[in-house]
Amino acid sequence: MNNISHFTIRTSDRRTFRRCLRKWDFQSSLRGNWQHIGTEQNINFWFGSAIHFSMEDYHGENKFGDPRKAFWAYYQAFPADELPMGAEAHYELGMAMLSYYLTWYKRHNDVTGFETALVDPETHQLFDPHKVKKTDNLEYAVEQSFILPLKAWVAVDNNGHIHDAYFSEEDIPDNDKLFNMSIVPIYYHGTMDRIVCDKYGRYWILDYKTAKGADTNKLDTDDQISAYLWAFEKWFGIQPYGFIYLQLTKEAVQEPKRLKNGELSVDKKQKTTYSLLKQEIINDYGTVNAAPDKLIQFLNHMASIESPEGDRFIRWDFVKRTPEQIVSTEEHIMGELHHMLWDDLYCYPTPTRDCIWDCPCRDLCLALDRKDEAAINEFMQNFEQRPRDEDGNLDPWRENIPWPEKLAAEGKTVPELDEILALDECMKIELESRASQDDTDGFKFMYGDEEE
Repeated sequence: MNNISHFTIRTSDRRTFRRCLRKWDFQSSLRGNWQHIGTEQNINFWFGSAIHFSMEDYHGENKFGDPRKAFWAYYQAFPADELPMGAEAHYELGMAMLSYYLTWYKRHNDVTGFETALVDPETHQLFDPHKVKKTDNLEYAVEQSFILPLKAWVAVDNNGHIHDAYFSEEDIPDNDKLFNMSIVPIYYHGTMDRIVCDKYGRYWILDYKTAKGADTNKLDTDDQISAYLWAFEKWFGIQPYGFIYLQLTKEAVQEPKRLKNGELSVDKKQKTTYSLLKQEIINDYGTVNAAPDKLIQFLNHMASIESPEGDRFIRWDFVKRTPEQIVSTEEHIMGELHHMLWDDLYCYPTPTRDCIWDCPCRDLCLALDRKDEAAINEFMQNFEQRPRDEDGNLDPWRENIPWPEKLAAEGKTVPELDEILALDECMKIELESRASQDDTDGFKFMYGDEEE
């Protein structure tokens, strides 16, 4: 008899199902359940995991005391020959991004008062960190996994293959009619990057994204936002106030550019911010008004392309869903699951120009269309099936993280920042930011009709 206790689907599974049935057939736990052996070789996914781990530690236990030290530890967890191509360049980029994040977050969070919520891991009860202190029985609500039962069950044979689906317990046949098959439930699984509580005592889901550029057009229809807000209430037993979509663009902030004669440049293509430029103008001229007109005009331009939510490098957007939208989200999940479990579902490919970078099974797809058995077998040598008793969050690299206590036991310490940072490659912006709190004027964090 098979040892499968449950199947899981995730938002990523649903997106893949809509994107390409063949890719979904290869990866989904309901089907092939295949994963690449060894280290993730897609540099974008690898880098995203690095940023997430850095944030997880910094806004959680903060064992490293600085997200850049946590980023260093993540990099050290991989043997040199297992690092994906481009890892070294992304290491320098990550250090620069996190350096700027430290000053950006401090300035913007002064307005919102976000603190990482505390959670009882046994009961899933959340506690306001503004009122309750951390104890041994409570954890910081970072990387919060949830696994929610769906109203769906499948009949599975000894080889783990699904034969029939049931969407009501009343429809499940008696054991004597299952013919050596077992009934397995289906769950919805996901991981929330961070749960925060604002200064008004309201709970939010905070999610980190890294990308080439910030995208706000999709927020109203983003299915992960909807699914996580739906799952939050079921898992934690309370309604979340909203979702914070924090985007970090993959660019390094630079000091305002200067010409050969030492004057500040008005080049609009330079990768700097309004607050950094303003401070340099004040350093040079004493006040902004004393600066040349062209610099004042350039400063106004920099202000026009920024907003209270952020700048071109980091921004956060606050998103809500109505109760009706939450109900619709569950309907969408169940509707897609019905389609996933169709008996005669033919999983054809949906090729696009993105396949070259976003599909780990592209070569397999080509081999399948050629009916090339040798190429298919060669490709499959690099893949293995995920364990059926896990929920999709196994990170083998975590075992190799050089935690401070682990290094201390070996008589070592985490290097100082000056050793970790490549000072000639990335700008070091400390918490003593030159950005003024006045730069956030106009952003009143209420998001509704609540009174302070």
